[in-house]
Amino acid sequence: MLQTIEDTAPSKKGNGLHYAFIICLGGFLTQAIVLSCQRLPAVALEPIRQTLGVSYADVGLITSVFMIFYAGLSIVWGMLGDKIGTRWAMTIACGLASIGALLFGFFAQYGLPVAIGTWAIAGVGTAGLLMAILPKIVSRWFAPHRRGFGMSLITPGANFSAIILGIIAPLIIGAMGWQWTYVIFGIVFAVITVFVAAFFREGPEEKGLAPYGAPAGTQAAPAPKLEEQKSGKVGAGEALKRVLKMPISWHFGIFYIVYQVGYMAATQYYVASIQSAGFDLASASLAITWGGILTIICELILGTLSDHVERKNVIAAVVALSGIFGLAYFFYLTNTPSPSLMVCWIFVAIISATTSVITVIMTTAGEYYTDDIRATGTGFIGTVNVVGRYLGPWLAGMLIDATGVVGNSFGIVGVTMLVAAVIAFTFPRLRKKEA
Repeated sequence: MLQTIEDTAPSKKGNGLHYAFIICLGGFLTQAIVLSCQRLPAVALEPIRQTLGVSYADVGLITSVFMIFYAGLSIVWGMLGDKIGTRWAMTIACGLASIGALLFGFFAQYGLPVAIGTWAIAGVGTAGLLMAILPKIVSRWFAPHRRGFGMSLITPGANFSAIILGIIAPLIIGAMGWQWTYVIFGIVFAVITVFVAAFFREGPEEKGLAPYGAPAGTQAAPAPKLEEQKSGKVGAGEALKRVLKMPISWHFGIFYIVYQVGYMAATQYYVASIQSAGFDLASASLAITWGGILTIICELILGTLSDHVERKNVIAAVVALSGIFGLAYFFYLTNTPSPSLMVCWIFVAIISATTSVITVIMTTAGEYYTDDIRATGTGFIGTVNVVGRYLGPWLAGMLIDATGVVGNSFGIVGVTMLVAAVIAFTFPRLRKKEA
């Protein structure tokens, strides 16, 4: 069993690159799929709307329905990951994202219902590529004191994709049209699907390895036989019952709901907050680019830091920092007659960088569950956060409509992030635990 690998005392170390880094490369690529599926409709919104001949509200339904499946099916993918294994669950998820993109590119032009239905398939697929299964993969391939580092190699895939997408997608749309843009991305997703199917493995024992970071000399566990793999699996219903009975599921779930309220209130109004200060879209959007670069750097730093400091304390400290800067930005925008573009950039970039703590959040969530129900547990947490994902933009939007001040959304960011930081600080300790 994997647990015995992590607990054993040391023997020899293998030579060369550990296979865990191949797994991380695959995980990195899956995050590119997630981000691309989230951002492509926004980049191609205008040409899609013109082709379909619909209103902005109608074309917005394409993303709204996508998000319902993306945010709501995490628990289903988690249960599937525990049932059939992470390798094939991730392969199916990538495949569905690819199919959704290809079908959208070929058929979305034939009407809004077709566009909504085909892109919903991509939403179903991407639901399995983030919170549901990744923590289980990392927990198997990395020793407990290296899991933060492992996750930090995977999550930057989203921000790298955001930077590249912003450059490449408009060029393809301009040269070939939005339909072929989706087809091309669908083909790229298909290549990633093949990579995941070919190179992912359930755990290091299948390659004759101990987890990366295990003490020198740790012996690899023998690869389990098919009968052992089947007998060791917990039924989906039983796994869900166990997860629902665990206080940490609700404790962590409440934290993530509150955190997502602040996260969504911030990300939805980064650009608008700068535009409301009198600056153009191009100038405002630069803050997102710099914020994305800073976030990638911070993901690597925080992931590694959480391997040496109690993870819940890292989460609490960074989320509190997000709240402090959120409130500071709120007060700056609402009390400064002529805000400085540079100051706005700095605030947005720093608040954006604090969202890199999601790397640590995902790692921590997985460690509260045993391996046999780990994906179900993190899938549950990933599903309940849908409440926060929808409340954040809605509450911020209502406040902005009532006051006419976009900067007020960052008041919500400040308050919710500080509350979330307090909740995170009350998580059970994990540092000495080998989950």
